[in-house]
Amino acid sequence: MLQTELKKLETLGPVGIRIRAQLVEHYDSLNTKSDNNLKPEVVRMIDKSCMEYSIMIQLSHNIVSTGTSDGQNLTQLAIACGERVRNYYNLPTKSASSLRLGIFILNAYAVLELVSIKLVNDFKQFNKAKTVYKIYSGYKRGQLRQLVKEFSQVSDPYKPLLQKASDWTSGTVKSRNNETLKLIKGANVDTLSKISPENTPIVLRSVNKKQSIAYTIKPKIFETYKWALNSKQECFESYRVETITKERKLAKEAEAFQILKAAEPYVSKVFFQNYTLDRRGRCYPLAAFLTEIGSDNSKGMLTFAEGLPLGKGGLEELYHTIANHYGEDKLSHRDKVKFVENKYYEFVSMGKNPKISKGWMVTESPFQFLSAVIELAELDAHFVAGGKTEDFVSHIFNPRDGSCNGMQFILGLAKSDKHGHLVNLKPNADGKPGDLYSYIATKVRDKVMDDASNASEEAIQYYDLYFKTIERLRNRFRMAELNNCPTAEYKKKAVKHYQRKYKSQLLKTDIIYWSKSKFSIREWRSIVKRGSMTYSYSSTKRGIGEQIIEDTRDLDNKFLANKQHSAARLLGSMVFDTIESALPEASDVMEFFKSNCEAYMKSTGKQYGHSNILTNFPFLQNYFKQKTVEVRLTDGLYVQGYDKKYSWISNVKFKVKSDLPIMNIAKSKSAVSPNTIHGLDSACLMLVIDACNFDIVTAHDSYASHCCNVEEMQKVIREKFKLIMDSNVLLDVLSKTGNLVPMIKQGQLDSSEILKSEFAFA
Repeated sequence: MLQTELKKLETLGPVGIRIRAQLVEHYDSLNTKSDNNLKPEVVRMIDKSCMEYSIMIQLSHNIVSTGTSDGQNLTQLAIACGERVRNYYNLPTKSASSLRLGIFILNAYAVLELVSIKLVNDFKQFNKAKTVYKIYSGYKRGQLRQLVKEFSQVSDPYKPLLQKASDWTSGTVKSRNNETLKLIKGANVDTLSKISPENTPIVLRSVNKKQSIAYTIKPKIFETYKWALNSKQECFESYRVETITKERKLAKEAEAFQILKAAEPYVSKVFFQNYTLDRRGRCYPLAAFLTEIGSDNSKGMLTFAEGLPLGKGGLEELYHTIANHYGEDKLSHRDKVKFVENKYYEFVSMGKNPKISKGWMVTESPFQFLSAVIELAELDAHFVAGGKTEDFVSHIFNPRDGSCNGMQFILGLAKSDKHGHLVNLKPNADGKPGDLYSYIATKVRDKVMDDASNASEEAIQYYDLYFKTIERLRNRFRMAELNNCPTAEYKKKAVKHYQRKYKSQLLKTDIIYWSKSKFSIREWRSIVKRGSMTYSYSSTKRGIGEQIIEDTRDLDNKFLANKQHSAARLLGSMVFDTIESALPEASDVMEFFKSNCEAYMKSTGKQYGHSNILTNFPFLQNYFKQKTVEVRLTDGLYVQGYDKKYSWISNVKFKVKSDLPIMNIAKSKSAVSPNTIHGLDSACLMLVIDACNFDIVTAHDSYASHCCNVEEMQKVIREKFKLIMDSNVLLDVLSKTGNLVPMIKQGQLDSSEILKSEFAFA
């Protein structure tokens, strides 16, 4: 152990060495008992598994640097750190043990003031407060960033690989660090045993084909990203808008910085990803930041290492991709081509000189757009030099996404001939793409205006009075806070007191509040989009309300600033009810899955599960009732008090959840619909990858390939989606679970219509 530690120590920078020294010091202070049974659990854990301090820091530093910026619950972050270390040493997942190990690690960061641990009132959904320990970036946040830089050269099993990962041939495999990896995260031995070349050939072939894709990072995109981040250019302006909290801004900045540092070692190099699956079959890379499922920042960095000529139709597909990333994704294919042709020289200029021509920064997906126009500029230079367009070698991803993919599957299962066009399961008569979000947005807006017009005169009068009063109180609070006045906190409480005192009256003004928003239909679409998307994954009225708070703030930093929760709750309910009434067949499909799950579990006494009809992937829900376990921490916790002074607190109590040997039917019932839809989503992905003889980069319902292969890729996607519709999933599920509930009435949608639908995945 000592030799390994010394070897690891050589790679540590100044910050890493200081953290390691603190871990050693704290370990020594705890390791005072001669009797091993009397030693704290964390000491026995470290000793038994021969845990190395450098490994602890290496595995936890990404979690700490990103999680603390956002001000995360200490219990959750500690368990995440502890679980990652315990998984590395192949130890079983135990919340209490992971918590103790995570606290041990985080205390070292806290003592060095890289993070600060505080006891705060955590305001959850709709103003419900709970006193908890939370962890934030400390006063020496720059050193926390430096730690990430220090580890950029350290071997990490969870970062991209310079050599292709070993093929999966069963449910488990040994990593290069001798860690046992599970193909299905969180799966038990019985489930993993069902994965084999004989039983699940499509599953294994698709994952291994994804692991064979070679990626690279072009120097120009990396240098532009680095310049834009360091000089705080407009493409990173969203990280500094007033509408998000200080902690959230720090989290976004931290993520951007992490992506930069993660990318640095791979510029101009060929690298690969290592993939695992979740319990639904959805594919995820092990790497944390430099991935195709990450943010626009991350996606924009990546390109295919091996380029392919544009070929006959590749130029139009490149134009299509550029228009999508610009934000013109609702145009027809022909109009997208015309749009880029009209702005050709403007876009080429951005690609040639992105630091001067900065128009790319305000597009829908800045870095993916930049990557595309850099290639457009290279194509232009190739053409000017006398080269043929079809011979130009392209490297960028050309993604094509499903149209509200969750609802696509649900309406496909329902064979909805009435509403299938809204998610492009069949072509529209006008030749334009169907847009479910605009359809729902229009209905919600009309309902808002109608209800507001019928509001009582009392509500209208009180609305005007409310805003005059609340704005006056808020201005007093802001001025007091600005001038560091001791009455600032009192004035802040005055606002809340006013809201509580007139709560019943204020609720009557919510509908008027929305009617006076003056949002365009495009903005209404942005507000209802996430709720319309997550409805198919069993999002509740309250959940949609929370989403509306976030999405509305992005549109207008003043809107919802004063009475966000009640107004958001109202609109969340309206969005939910509108979808239920407008798409009754979707509700029927979701209720079918819930009823079938409940009936199966009650009649058999077993967890709900079956295999996918097309891939044989084992689908199993393991939901148990939980008890709250109190974990008493005697090792000590380094906490910052209200006086901003730090001190050690002993005998701290934490509460963690622990599974009971009792099935949770209610949770299984609520989860079955989204799990099934995600399972179909993953099955479609596997079928498409397996059928194509070229590279496909996927991110859930998004498929990307080289320009020359996009047309063929889209053709295969539509064919596999049709196969899923024709396989009659609902009847298959019924037969495998005992035919315990009646089959729902399906529509008359012809599945072959999707083959003609240009915008099904566009």
